[in-house]
Amino acid sequence: MIHSYIFYSACVLTATIFAGLAQKFSRTIKGKKVPNTIYYYLSMCVLIFVMGFRAQTAVDDQNYLDVYNLINSMSIIDYYEYRTTEPLFVLLNYFVKYVFNDFQWILIITSAVTVFFFFKAISYENENISLPLAVFIFSLTQYFYYFGILRLGLAASLIAYGYRFVIEHKRKKFIFIVILSTLFHYSALFALIFLLYRRYQSTNIKLSTLWIITITIPVAFYFVRIISPYLSERYHQYFQSEAGISLGFIEQLPLLVLFLLNYKKLKEINHNNEFYFMLFFIRIITEVFTPIIGIGRMIWYVALSSCFLLPASIKVTNSYFGKYMLFSLTILYCIYYSYFAYFGDSFRSVYMLPYRNIFFNIGN
Repeated sequence: MIHSYIFYSACVLTATIFAGLAQKFSRTIKGKKVPNTIYYYLSMCVLIFVMGFRAQTAVDDQNYLDVYNLINSMSIIDYYEYRTTEPLFVLLNYFVKYVFNDFQWILIITSAVTVFFFFKAISYENENISLPLAVFIFSLTQYFYYFGILRLGLAASLIAYGYRFVIEHKRKKFIFIVILSTLFHYSALFALIFLLYRRYQSTNIKLSTLWIITITIPVAFYFVRIISPYLSERYHQYFQSEAGISLGFIEQLPLLVLFLLNYKKLKEINHNNEFYFMLFFIRIITEVFTPIIGIGRMIWYVALSSCFLLPASIKVTNSYFGKYMLFSLTILYCIYYSYFAYFGDSFRSVYMLPYRNIFFNIGN
């Protein structure tokens, strides 16, 4: 599998290098520095090509192929008598059938939309963080997850793009994004909790907001669990676990401590970090209580927060030695996370290795 590892590594590094060039040659538009268009899209296209033009081997690709064939063998009304699938994803399948008549375009389009909107979310902070480091963190800790997780990728990337509307207090636009995302994956309603965010002038964390989040998430999960018998049969698989707490959050605690220690400095260099810290805190609480409803996918609506907070933490570290150590630990953490989450002994490795593309195969 070494050739596949080399291929994936080369793709991530290439995307990272192009992101670095995009930031280095940024242009000023309306008083704001935006990444160089050519390098920005080259970085994006590397990841889109690897994800979108893969052979149909990822986690849920076969299930999505079955859905595609079923959707296009009957009318919408007849289809909904058999399945409960989000409306916009159903329409996407009809569109691809009548325009391209090739399921591969489902993979291409969903990959392009997912990567594009995650990049838009990251580049929103182009002036405040290291863009290549953010792309590197995203690529190793989140990008590979969306191989085969099509609907969630669409929804999570749109929500990530919508962060800006919460930060800018454009709540109607954010609610529209949530509704749009929900039409691709119903779990996107989870993002409405972001509306609790308020920007505070004090450099102290608003504890009342954190307490509200801590209480709201488990209460909401319990509510969903209570109404689960009335939901579609398709979603019953998510409610089989026993209610309780998960210890999976422990691996995120060192990052939480790091962000807490640097919170004042993080907010001083960029007030938006207050929002990203709230997202990271939501991730911790969500991981603790996900066993209540037996699904951890909601964390992917807030996972991008580390792509902002880690580069910012390196930036506010005073000594060069401290910066070097934190940078090195960040790189090692990303490699460690990627290996055990998507490759190595992960169940996903059978889908990721060896890498197969519609144009070529990577040998063992």
